[in-house]
Amino acid sequence: MIRFISCLRRKPEISHAEFQRFWESEELESLIMRMAEAIGADHYSKKRTLVVDANERIQRIRGGADPFDGVIEYWFSGRVAGLDEIFASDANRDLMEQMNALQSCFADLSRSCGFFTEG
Repeated sequence: MIRFISCLRRKPEISHAEFQRFWESEELESLIMRMAEAIGADHYSKKRTLVVDANERIQRIRGGADPFDGVIEYWFSGRVAGLDEIFASDANRDLMEQMNALQSCFADLSRSCGFFTEG
């Protein structure tokens, strides 16, 4: 199993409530579903980080950075060799540009990240 994981941090000027409004929007959900279909993902998941004291305690104990505000994952059935093909299609590149444009409304893309993992 291969996964693409996109970890998003909200823009500093966007409140948690505003981030949640964007996160729960039909526009984002539709775009994620279209992306999953276009790139041949077997499954996808969209999760928002809880704003709870326990997360703040973990951050203090570990001395780490703020947690990501949301995570989007796409699952693929063991096709490592075909990952570059995801970016080859004009239609897929267009969807990725749409996703970046929408996410840039509420997420600080310079402090966010995306990567492929195994497992």
